[in-house]
Amino acid sequence: MIYINLIIVFIILVMIHEFGHYIVARFFGAKVTDFSIGFGKALFKFTDKNGTTWKIAPIPLGGYVKIKGLDSIFSNNSSEEEGSFQSLSLFQKILVLLAGSFFNILSVFIIFFSIYFFSGSLIIKPVVTNVLENSAAFNNDIKVGDHILEINGQKIFEFKDMTKILSKNDEVFIKLNRGQKILDKNIKLDFNEQNNRYILGISSSSENGILKKYSVLRSFNDSVFIISFIYSETFKHLSNSFKNNNLQNDLAGPIGIVKNADKMMLNNLGGALNFFIIISLSISLLNLLPIPLLDGGHIVYFIIRRIFSNSLPEFVTKVYLAVGITIISFLFIVITYNDIFYK
Repeated sequence: MIYINLIIVFIILVMIHEFGHYIVARFFGAKVTDFSIGFGKALFKFTDKNGTTWKIAPIPLGGYVKIKGLDSIFSNNSSEEEGSFQSLSLFQKILVLLAGSFFNILSVFIIFFSIYFFSGSLIIKPVVTNVLENSAAFNNDIKVGDHILEINGQKIFEFKDMTKILSKNDEVFIKLNRGQKILDKNIKLDFNEQNNRYILGISSSSENGILKKYSVLRSFNDSVFIISFIYSETFKHLSNSFKNNNLQNDLAGPIGIVKNADKMMLNNLGGALNFFIIISLSISLLNLLPIPLLDGGHIVYFIIRRIFSNSLPEFVTKVYLAVGITIISFLFIVITYNDIFYK
């Protein structure tokens, strides 16, 4: 059941990504000839009234959307007939290419929004329930029960309001309420190398929180915050892994994912959703990297072509393709080797 769920989640991810390309291309009037989930000879297919052939193929390692004229984008003599990808403006081409990643992020946003809206967003009061020993807070006599009112003149309404302020400053001015007294403290923060940010050394508990349900604005803000937080922590983690020469342990390809599928709790809804969120956000980011042949690389290519009035020298295009194939092949080999021998 775990591996079936793994395949189902991966197919859904591909469908969402490719549907993003499809819907935006159709919106701008480009003709989409094929929409395939999986590779190989189609097991099932039909053609709709718009001329798009929808396919389900047996190899579930990805999928593709074939837009009219897209296969000739690297030719300076490509046709710009109506309905082709080449007939779109540069801005429209970029939006079509961005759409796949955008839809992946949007799908994650919808999941988080639904959870926060119906289950409720936890609002934790800025009341200290724990002080880390020998931390900046400990050394400046901040105590359990203190209610943080302001930091650097900004009012603190909930505990997470402090995160952005503390991470951007090495020294802060804090106003807090202790019993019936208002105290002011000027504190020099400690730098945490593991998290690559300044910390105060306090925490609060969910016992100080309340659930706020059915709030559109709150659910929207929390969804944006958690997605931004995931990306931020991922960047920090990978950066630290790179510095510590331990990056190979944090990268995984299809083989590595399959080998570790039993650890992802894909046999329940929570595990499947968590896997969907992480992989969807990863795919969206990966596709936007300025690597030739990826969506991000295509965007860079089209911008450069525009600089040359769509008459980019042929050798530049050949170099672009060669570099893209080399980078992607290298990454595939390294990640697959790592999956087989280290995961």
